[in-house]
Amino acid sequence: MQSCRVCMEEKTIAPMHCCRKAVCDECLKLYVSSQVQVGKVLISCPITECSGNLEEGLVISLLTKEEVAKYRYFLELSQLDSSTKPCPQCNQFTSLKTHTPSRSEHKYKIQCSNCQFVWCFKCHAPWHDGLKCRDYRKGDKLLRTWASVIEHGQRNAQKCPKCKIHIQRTEGCDHMTCAQCNTNFCYRCGERYRHLRFFGDHTSNLSVFGCKYRYLPDKPHLRRLIRGSVCGLFFFPIYYVCKKRKKQQRTIGSERWI
Repeated sequence: MQSCRVCMEEKTIAPMHCCRKAVCDECLKLYVSSQVQVGKVLISCPITECSGNLEEGLVISLLTKEEVAKYRYFLELSQLDSSTKPCPQCNQFTSLKTHTPSRSEHKYKIQCSNCQFVWCFKCHAPWHDGLKCRDYRKGDKLLRTWASVIEHGQRNAQKCPKCKIHIQRTEGCDHMTCAQCNTNFCYRCGERYRHLRFFGDHTSNLSVFGCKYRYLPDKPHLRRLIRGSVCGLFFFPIYYVCKKRKKQQRTIGSERWI
């Protein structure tokens, strides 16, 4: 009998291969499932002090059939180059290298061999005949309107701040990881997760990096004023201490050379 490092319950547990620490099957299944849900392919050991990764066979053995299909899809997606993309409708992969359009067809016009959906390889959207990708994105007001609608207490979808694709959350917290570019962002406000020592992160109420919906969402000017003041209170003591230490080091150095 060993104590699980996650739930701390006494169970018969086989140690992890990477670090020989004990994690029970129930905790390991929940952890692996949560990692697959956010599109992680290289899943690290749940033990924080271990830098190893879980083997692919172990990961698959802990997942349901639906989760295995999703994991293998993300695995295949991570191994592709920029000339291969999945169909926006059925996720069937298409390579631009093997695509041979006729002279009358545009080189980026793709018809999926699986579901026959016609889409644009360049912007990964439905085919927009006669419109440039930039003009199509600007004119796609229906998608943006639908994404901003609040239903069941949350937005319908949120746009990744880096690759600009819309992502819909089905469950979990506000911390999202884009499966396309691995950018970490907040589902509520759409901003990237940032962290700086002494200044907090996106979950801090008084941090300049904090989510705008976590603290005084209806008073943006007051929120900026308070967060800016707190930032100044932290910054100037740190600046003073660093400047004082630098001055002391110079003094000590000059005394040694006398």
